[in-house]
Amino acid sequence: MKEEQAKKHIHLILGYSGLLLIGLAIFRNLSVVKDHVGYGFLTFGSLFLIVYFNFADDRIGATRKEKAFY
Repeated sequence: MKEEQAKKHIHLILGYSGLLLIGLAIFRNLSVVKDHVGYGFLTFGSLFLIVYFNFADDRIGATRKEKAFY
């Protein structure tokens, strides 16, 4: 059981870290390019990623406490 919990925590940490790094890279790129269409893509892409991560969290059985922590 502890192995399963540890595996779940690792996946949550990696997933949210990846989302954060992708977001930072996109913001950095858009701040240099100043592309207005890109801002729209960023907004909708971020929303879609957030929806996906919420879905994935539910599928792996993350609790509210775990979701708030990560």
